[in-house]
Amino acid sequence: MNIFKEPIHYDDPLLRIQVLSFNSMKICQDGWHFHPQIEIIAVRSGRMEIHTPAEVYHLQAGDVLILGSCQPHIDLRKQNEVVDYVALQFELEAFFDSNMLPYLYLFQESILPLVELNTLFKDSELRQQFFNTVIELQQEHQQRQRGYELAMNYLVKKCIFLLLRHDNMGLLGPSRSINDSNLKSVFDYVEAHLSDKISAQQACHLVNFSYTYFLKYFKQIMGISFTDYVIHRRIKYAERLLLTEDLSIAQIAEQVGLPNISHFYKLFKRHHQCSPKSFKDTMIARTHETTGLGTMITTE
Repeated sequence: MNIFKEPIHYDDPLLRIQVLSFNSMKICQDGWHFHPQIEIIAVRSGRMEIHTPAEVYHLQAGDVLILGSCQPHIDLRKQNEVVDYVALQFELEAFFDSNMLPYLYLFQESILPLVELNTLFKDSELRQQFFNTVIELQQEHQQRQRGYELAMNYLVKKCIFLLLRHDNMGLLGPSRSINDSNLKSVFDYVEAHLSDKISAQQACHLVNFSYTYFLKYFKQIMGISFTDYVIHRRIKYAERLLLTEDLSIAQIAEQVGLPNISHFYKLFKRHHQCSPKSFKDTMIARTHETTGLGTMITTE
């Protein structure tokens, strides 16, 4: 079986989501395909089938489907049948704020393939709420009124919340919260030293854990490694500096504790699929378009 890796294109480096709307008889891809992004499908009218290697999902108006990262699938429907549906393809990590990170591990497919969450849609209340949320997100993307980015970010998070809140089958495992007495001091340490060297050993000292136990404990609680968490916070800091300070890329790299500029570029591009300059130019151009204010700032 030949499987095609479908390319995903983002309009916006801050919103790492592709929103597609179809109303046709044509399938979206020729044959089996996959992509690292999670996909959500919501059918507005008509009927279609989504095949995975293990299952066939029969969808009609009002139905929704979740496909996990790198899940091979194919879209089929009856000849000459028009199907109207929405497809969202996005990187889940991009929509997790720091306070949401303790839930990230639930969706990283180390517990179960996300495709198994479709069992939850047997609950008609969840299915309807989830469907309405996806359609609202597509409409926000299409209309692009001022603040639509905030609405889309919120609606992706609402999808995550609905799955957590309606998981009466325990598919996502037991709920877990951060032990503030252990990790709050670590978070404060990281935030206070984003411009400096951040040491896992110092973090261990703050919580009085051994090095090995701390790294294991942090990843178990947060769903990502301590190193990845620090990088995440440095890149978020870089985003803020790019949009609020008139600094060169080299100065920003230094300010966020990544003085090796090539390494900074590599990490930033891993998070945003674009360079820091492209990120800044895109954000400023968009602000200029929506408000009619501001002057384009370019960075060397």
